[in-house]
Amino acid sequence: MKIARYNIQTEPVTLARTGVLLGEEMIGDLRAGYAAYLAETANDPQAREIAAMRIPPNVAEMLALGRLAHEAITVTTNWLLRLMKENPAAKGLAGEPLFSPLANSRFHAPVRPNKFIAVSQNYHSPVKQLVHEKGQVPSCWIKTGNTIIGPHRDVVKPAAVKQLDYETELVIVISKRCKNVPEDRAYEVIFGYLVANDISARDVGNIEHAVGSRLLAKMFDTFCPMGPWIVTKEEIPDPMNLRIRTTVNGELRQTGCSRDMIWNIPQLVAYASQMTLDPGDLIMTGTPITESGGKDRFLNSGDVVVSEIEGIGHLRNKVVDDVAKEVSWQW
Repeated sequence: MKIARYNIQTEPVTLARTGVLLGEEMIGDLRAGYAAYLAETANDPQAREIAAMRIPPNVAEMLALGRLAHEAITVTTNWLLRLMKENPAAKGLAGEPLFSPLANSRFHAPVRPNKFIAVSQNYHSPVKQLVHEKGQVPSCWIKTGNTIIGPHRDVVKPAAVKQLDYETELVIVISKRCKNVPEDRAYEVIFGYLVANDISARDVGNIEHAVGSRLLAKMFDTFCPMGPWIVTKEEIPDPMNLRIRTTVNGELRQTGCSRDMIWNIPQLVAYASQMTLDPGDLIMTGTPITESGGKDRFLNSGDVVVSEIEGIGHLRNKVVDDVAKEVSWQW
Protein backbone atom coordinates (compact mmCIF):
# COMPACT_ATOMS: atom_id res chain seq x y z
CA MET A 1 0.00 0.00 0.00
CA LYS A 2 0.94 3.62 -0.48
CA ILE A 3 -0.30 5.86 2.35
CA ALA A 4 -0.41 9.62 1.74
CA ARG A 5 -1.55 12.91 3.24
CA TYR A 6 -3.44 14.96 0.68
CA ASN A 7 -6.30 17.26 -0.11
CA ILE A 8 -8.16 18.18 -3.28
CA GLN A 9 -6.62 21.17 -5.05
CA THR A 10 -9.77 23.28 -4.61
CA GLU A 11 -9.86 22.72 -0.83
CA PRO A 12 -8.00 24.65 1.87
CA VAL A 13 -4.77 22.89 2.84
CA THR A 14 -6.08 22.62 6.41
CA LEU A 15 -8.47 19.93 5.20
CA ALA A 16 -5.62 17.48 4.56
CA ARG A 17 -6.72 13.89 4.92
CA THR A 18 -5.10 10.45 5.01
CA GLY A 19 -5.43 8.50 1.78
CA VAL A 20 -4.40 5.32 0.02
CA LEU A 21 -3.35 5.13 -3.62
CA LEU A 22 -5.72 3.09 -5.75
CA GLY A 23 -3.90 2.21 -8.94
CA GLU A 24 -1.85 4.73 -10.90
CA GLU A 25 -4.24 7.68 -11.08
CA MET A 26 -6.56 7.74 -8.05
CA ILE A 27 -6.37 8.20 -4.30
CA GLY A 28 -9.04 7.17 -1.80
CA ASP A 29 -9.98 8.86 1.48
CA LEU A 30 -9.27 6.28 4.19
CA ARG A 31 -11.23 7.81 7.08
CA ALA A 32 -14.31 8.66 5.03
CA GLY A 33 -14.03 5.33 3.24
CA TYR A 34 -13.87 3.37 6.48
CA ALA A 35 -16.92 5.20 7.84
CA ALA A 36 -18.86 4.42 4.65
CA TYR A 37 -17.70 0.80 4.80
CA LEU A 38 -18.91 0.41 8.40
CA ALA A 39 -22.25 2.03 7.60
CA GLU A 40 -22.81 -0.22 4.59
CA THR A 41 -21.55 -3.55 5.93
CA ALA A 42 -22.50 -3.27 9.61
CA ASN A 43 -25.17 -0.56 9.55
CA ASP A 44 -23.22 1.01 12.42
CA PRO A 45 -24.79 4.31 13.60
CA GLN A 46 -21.41 5.34 15.04
CA ALA A 47 -19.51 4.65 11.84
CA ARG A 48 -18.06 8.15 11.56
CA GLU A 49 -16.93 8.25 15.19
CA ILE A 50 -15.27 4.83 14.96
CA ALA A 51 -13.54 5.79 11.72
CA ALA A 52 -12.20 8.98 13.30
CA MET A 53 -10.70 6.98 16.16
CA ARG A 54 -9.15 4.19 14.10
CA ILE A 55 -7.89 6.37 11.25
CA PRO A 56 -6.85 9.65 12.89
CA PRO A 57 -5.51 12.46 10.69
CA ASN A 58 -2.00 12.12 12.12
CA VAL A 59 -0.23 9.13 10.55
CA ALA A 60 2.03 8.66 13.58
CA GLU A 61 -1.06 8.39 15.80
CA MET A 62 -2.58 5.94 13.33
CA LEU A 63 0.50 3.72 13.47
CA ALA A 64 0.42 3.85 17.26
CA LEU A 65 -3.00 2.15 17.19
CA GLY A 66 -1.30 -0.93 15.75
CA ARG A 67 -3.54 -3.83 14.71
CA LEU A 68 -6.82 -1.86 14.86
CA ALA A 69 -5.58 0.75 12.40
CA HIS A 70 -3.88 -1.80 10.16
CA GLU A 71 -7.05 -3.86 9.87
CA ALA A 72 -9.11 -0.74 9.18
CA ILE A 73 -6.71 0.36 6.43
CA THR A 74 -6.69 -3.08 4.82
CA VAL A 75 -10.46 -3.61 4.70
CA THR A 76 -11.06 -0.03 3.59
CA THR A 77 -8.52 -0.26 0.77
CA ASN A 78 -10.11 -3.46 -0.57
CA TRP A 79 -13.61 -1.98 -0.26
CA LEU A 80 -12.61 1.26 -2.00
CA LEU A 81 -11.00 -0.67 -4.87
CA ARG A 82 -14.27 -2.50 -5.49
CA LEU A 83 -16.38 0.65 -5.10
CA MET A 84 -14.15 2.67 -7.44
CA LYS A 85 -14.93 0.26 -10.29
CA GLU A 86 -18.67 0.46 -9.64
CA ASN A 87 -19.07 4.13 -8.73
CA PRO A 88 -16.00 6.41 -9.07
CA ALA A 89 -18.16 9.42 -8.10
CA ALA A 90 -19.16 7.89 -4.74
CA LYS A 91 -19.49 10.18 -1.73
CA GLY A 92 -18.82 9.62 1.96
CA LEU A 93 -21.36 9.90 4.77
CA ALA A 94 -20.74 13.65 5.04
CA GLY A 95 -20.95 14.16 1.29
CA GLU A 96 -17.19 14.28 0.78
CA PRO A 97 -15.70 12.65 -2.36
CA LEU A 98 -14.24 9.24 -1.61
CA PHE A 99 -11.96 9.34 -4.66
CA SER A 100 -9.69 12.03 -6.05
CA PRO A 101 -7.52 11.89 -9.19
CA LEU A 102 -3.85 12.28 -8.37
CA ALA A 103 -3.66 15.13 -10.87
CA ASN A 104 -6.25 17.07 -8.84
CA SER A 105 -4.66 16.34 -5.45
CA ARG A 106 -2.17 18.30 -3.37
CA PHE A 107 0.21 16.06 -1.43
CA HIS A 108 1.68 16.88 1.97
CA ALA A 109 4.53 15.39 3.96
CA PRO A 110 3.04 12.00 4.88
CA VAL A 111 4.17 11.93 8.51
CA ARG A 112 5.30 14.31 11.26
CA PRO A 113 7.68 12.27 13.42
CA ASN A 114 8.51 12.56 17.09
CA LYS A 115 12.14 11.79 16.24
CA PHE A 116 13.85 12.30 12.89
CA ILE A 117 17.28 10.66 12.72
CA ALA A 118 19.67 11.52 9.89
CA VAL A 119 22.77 9.57 8.79
CA SER A 120 25.77 10.90 6.89
CA GLN A 121 28.75 9.37 5.04
CA ASN A 122 26.89 6.09 4.63
CA TYR A 123 27.71 5.20 1.02
CA HIS A 124 30.63 3.74 -0.90
CA SER A 125 31.00 4.73 -4.55
CA PRO A 126 31.77 1.78 -6.85
CA VAL A 127 31.99 4.11 -9.86
CA LYS A 128 34.48 6.48 -8.24
CA GLN A 129 36.13 3.56 -6.42
CA LEU A 130 35.71 5.52 -3.23
CA VAL A 131 35.33 3.49 -0.03
CA HIS A 132 34.62 5.27 3.25
CA GLU A 133 36.25 3.71 6.27
CA LYS A 134 33.60 2.18 8.51
CA GLY A 135 33.71 3.77 11.93
CA GLN A 136 32.72 2.25 15.24
CA VAL A 137 29.21 3.70 14.91
CA PRO A 138 27.17 5.40 12.16
CA SER A 139 27.45 9.18 11.89
CA CYS A 140 23.99 10.39 13.02
CA TRP A 141 22.17 13.45 14.30
CA ILE A 142 18.58 14.57 14.94
CA LYS A 143 16.74 16.74 12.42
CA THR A 144 13.86 18.98 13.45
CA GLY A 145 10.25 19.31 12.33
CA ASN A 146 10.66 22.82 10.89
CA THR A 147 12.69 21.35 8.02
CA ILE A 148 9.84 19.13 6.78
CA ILE A 149 7.80 20.15 3.75
CA GLY A 150 5.69 18.26 1.23
CA PRO A 151 6.75 16.77 -2.11
CA HIS A 152 5.81 19.82 -4.20
CA ARG A 153 6.52 22.69 -1.80
CA ASP A 154 9.22 25.30 -2.39
CA VAL A 155 12.64 25.03 -0.77
CA VAL A 156 13.54 28.45 0.64
CA LYS A 157 17.18 29.46 0.16
CA PRO A 158 18.30 31.70 3.07
CA ALA A 159 19.86 34.99 1.98
CA ALA A 160 23.20 34.18 3.61
CA VAL A 161 23.57 30.74 2.02
CA LYS A 162 25.73 30.56 -1.11
CA GLN A 163 26.23 26.80 -1.45
CA LEU A 164 22.82 25.12 -1.37
CA ASP A 165 22.95 21.40 -2.11
CA TYR A 166 20.74 18.32 -2.46
CA GLU A 167 20.88 14.80 -0.97
CA THR A 168 18.27 12.28 -2.07
CA GLU A 169 17.78 9.64 0.61
CA LEU A 170 15.79 6.51 1.39
CA VAL A 171 13.88 6.97 4.66
CA ILE A 172 12.70 4.27 7.07
CA VAL A 173 9.32 4.73 8.80
CA ILE A 174 9.06 3.02 12.20
CA SER A 175 5.80 1.14 12.80
CA LYS A 176 5.65 0.70 16.58
CA ARG A 177 7.20 1.70 19.87
CA CYS A 178 10.42 -0.26 20.26
CA LYS A 179 13.78 -0.32 21.99
CA ASN A 180 17.01 -2.32 21.60
CA VAL A 181 15.86 -4.02 18.41
CA PRO A 182 18.35 -6.70 17.25
CA GLU A 183 19.41 -6.61 13.62
CA ASP A 184 17.63 -9.86 12.77
CA ARG A 185 14.29 -8.36 13.91
CA ALA A 186 14.71 -4.86 12.48
CA TYR A 187 12.20 -5.29 9.66
CA GLU A 188 9.53 -6.23 12.22
CA VAL A 189 9.46 -2.61 13.43
CA ILE A 190 9.46 -1.00 9.98
CA PHE A 191 6.16 0.17 8.52
CA GLY A 192 7.51 1.33 5.20
CA TYR A 193 9.68 3.76 3.28
CA LEU A 194 9.56 7.21 1.71
CA VAL A 195 11.80 9.61 -0.23
CA ALA A 196 13.48 12.66 1.30
CA ASN A 197 15.84 15.36 0.10
CA ASP A 198 18.22 16.40 2.87
CA ILE A 199 18.88 19.95 1.65
CA SER A 200 22.22 21.25 2.92
CA ALA A 201 23.97 24.62 3.19
CA ARG A 202 27.56 23.52 2.52
CA ASP A 203 29.17 26.87 3.29
CA VAL A 204 27.37 27.12 6.63
CA GLY A 205 28.31 23.52 7.35
CA ASN A 206 32.01 24.25 6.78
CA ILE A 207 31.88 27.08 9.32
CA GLU A 208 30.03 24.94 11.86
CA HIS A 209 32.29 21.91 11.42
CA ALA A 210 35.31 24.08 12.21
CA VAL A 211 33.99 24.54 15.76
CA GLY A 212 32.62 21.00 16.11
CA SER A 213 29.01 21.99 15.48
CA ARG A 214 26.27 20.48 13.32
CA LEU A 215 23.14 22.59 13.55
CA LEU A 216 21.89 25.10 10.97
CA ALA A 217 23.53 23.73 7.82
CA LYS A 218 20.78 21.11 7.61
CA MET A 219 18.18 22.70 9.85
CA PHE A 220 16.95 25.82 8.03
CA ASP A 221 13.20 25.89 7.40
CA THR A 222 12.06 23.78 4.39
CA PHE A 223 15.38 21.88 4.25
CA CYS A 224 13.76 18.44 4.09
CA PRO A 225 11.11 17.81 1.42
CA MET A 226 9.64 14.33 1.87
CA GLY A 227 7.02 11.98 0.49
CA PRO A 228 5.29 11.66 -1.81
CA TRP A 229 3.77 8.85 0.27
CA ILE A 230 4.79 5.99 2.54
CA VAL A 231 5.17 2.70 0.68
CA THR A 232 4.55 -0.20 3.07
CA LYS A 233 7.37 -2.70 3.45
CA GLU A 234 5.40 -5.50 1.79
CA GLU A 235 5.72 -3.63 -1.52
CA ILE A 236 9.50 -3.24 -1.15
CA PRO A 237 10.85 -6.80 -0.75
CA ASP A 238 14.50 -5.73 -1.16
CA PRO A 239 15.03 -2.19 0.19
CA MET A 240 18.79 -2.74 0.04
CA ASN A 241 18.70 -2.78 -3.77
CA LEU A 242 16.86 0.39 -4.85
CA ARG A 243 18.06 2.82 -7.52
CA ILE A 244 18.36 6.44 -6.33
CA ARG A 245 18.65 9.47 -8.61
CA THR A 246 18.50 13.26 -8.52
CA THR A 247 17.96 15.69 -11.37
CA VAL A 248 18.23 19.47 -11.41
CA ASN A 249 16.29 21.23 -14.16
CA GLY A 250 16.05 17.87 -15.93
CA GLU A 251 19.81 17.20 -15.83
CA LEU A 252 20.99 14.07 -14.04
CA ARG A 253 23.16 15.08 -11.08
CA GLN A 254 23.16 12.03 -8.79
CA THR A 255 22.74 8.28 -9.19
CA GLY A 256 23.30 5.42 -6.81
CA CYS A 257 21.85 2.29 -5.24
CA SER A 258 20.94 1.47 -1.66
CA ARG A 259 23.09 -1.69 -1.84
CA ASP A 260 26.15 0.58 -1.50
CA MET A 261 25.25 1.62 2.06
CA ILE A 262 28.04 1.20 4.58
CA TRP A 263 25.64 0.66 7.48
CA ASN A 264 22.61 -1.28 6.21
CA ILE A 265 18.99 -0.85 7.27
CA PRO A 266 18.98 -3.49 10.06
CA GLN A 267 22.19 -2.04 11.49
CA LEU A 268 20.80 1.50 11.48
CA VAL A 269 17.60 0.39 13.22
CA ALA A 270 19.56 -1.59 15.82
CA TYR A 271 21.84 1.38 16.53
CA ALA A 272 19.10 4.03 16.68
CA SER A 273 16.78 1.88 18.80
CA GLN A 274 19.13 2.05 21.75
CA MET A 275 16.83 4.97 22.52
CA THR A 276 13.09 4.34 22.38
CA LEU A 277 11.67 4.74 18.89
CA ASP A 278 8.03 5.70 18.48
CA PRO A 279 5.49 4.98 15.71
CA GLY A 280 6.12 7.34 12.82
CA ASP A 281 9.74 8.07 13.74
CA LEU A 282 12.02 8.38 10.71
CA ILE A 283 15.56 7.25 9.96
CA MET A 284 17.22 8.80 6.91
CA THR A 285 19.81 6.37 5.55
CA GLY A 286 22.30 8.73 3.87
CA THR A 287 22.82 9.75 0.26
CA PRO A 288 24.85 8.14 -2.54
CA ILE A 289 28.11 9.81 -3.51
CA THR A 290 27.54 11.93 -6.61
CA GLU A 291 28.79 10.32 -9.79
CA SER A 292 28.14 13.16 -12.23
CA GLY A 293 30.22 15.97 -10.78
CA GLY A 294 27.17 17.78 -9.44
CA LYS A 295 28.49 18.62 -5.99
CA ASP A 296 30.37 21.67 -7.26
CA ARG A 297 27.23 23.03 -8.90
CA PHE A 298 25.05 24.41 -6.18
CA LEU A 299 21.34 25.22 -6.29
CA ASN A 300 19.99 28.66 -7.14
CA SER A 301 16.59 30.31 -7.06
CA GLY A 302 14.40 28.90 -9.83
CA ASP A 303 16.08 25.50 -9.95
CA VAL A 304 13.77 22.48 -9.84
CA VAL A 305 15.11 19.43 -8.01
CA VAL A 306 13.58 15.98 -8.55
CA SER A 307 14.52 13.25 -6.05
CA GLU A 308 13.48 9.74 -7.05
CA ILE A 309 13.79 6.27 -5.56
CA GLU A 310 12.84 3.12 -7.44
CA GLY A 311 9.57 1.55 -6.31
CA ILE A 312 8.63 4.48 -4.08
CA GLY A 313 8.18 7.70 -6.07
CA HIS A 314 9.63 11.15 -6.56
CA LEU A 315 9.68 14.64 -5.07
CA ARG A 316 9.67 17.77 -7.21
CA ASN A 317 10.68 20.94 -5.38
CA LYS A 318 11.51 24.40 -6.66
CA VAL A 319 14.16 26.57 -5.01
CA VAL A 320 13.11 30.14 -4.15
CA ASP A 321 14.92 33.00 -2.44
CA ASP A 322 13.99 33.92 1.11
CA VAL A 323 11.98 37.15 1.05
CA ALA A 324 12.86 38.02 4.66
CA LYS A 325 14.47 41.45 4.90
CA GLU A 326 15.99 41.01 8.35
CA VAL A 327 18.54 38.48 9.55
CA SER A 328 19.73 37.76 13.09
CA TRP A 329 23.22 36.53 12.20
CA GLN A 330 25.93 37.56 9.76
CA TRP A 331 27.91 34.62 8.42
